Amino acid sequence: MKKLLLFLLSFLFLNLAQSQDRCTLCKAAEKENFGKVERIIRKEVKKRKHGMSFYNGPGSGMQITHVPNLDTITLWLKSKPCVEDAAWDKCQMKEALYPGWSSIGIKFKTASGIKEKCFLIQEGSTGTLNIFGWRPHIFKTKNKLIYRKMYDCEGFIENQKKNCQEINQNR
Repeated sequence: MKKLLLFLLSFLFLNLAQSQDRCTLCKAAEKENFGKVERIIRKEVKKRKHGMSFYNGPGSGMQITHVPNLDTITLWLKSKPCVEDAAWDKCQMKEALYPGWSSIGIKFKTASGIKEKCFLIQEGSTGTLNIFGWRPHIFKTKNKLIYRKMYDCEGFIENQKKNCQEINQNR
């Protein structure tokens, strides 16, 4: 009786372990449930919202960068079996405004083919509220990543790879 019970428990455990192989991101992407994909990406950005600080020499003080966090999110996405390719706009020329913005582009393998989606991420917050057009500065500014939105962006990854190749050739 004990052997039968042990056999059944081990069978159930192995069955559950095999069913957990496919990640929730891939399940949602294959079913084209991009609302769930957006929630998963939002969680990943929230996990890695704090930047890395470094000292840039006398007189400049501490600097905070989000490049390692965005690289980590992109590499995490590339490791998923349902993601064909992922890139963020690190080589794109941007205006030096605060707060800054970055986009991560992802090519998903879905049931109807390859779909490319982009996720807009804000780098920093100003601490102002918008109350019917009145914008009081209530909170202090924070240098952290904030997920903003998902949008369609065909050709984003190819453009970013081309931008990086041009910069590397000019060096």
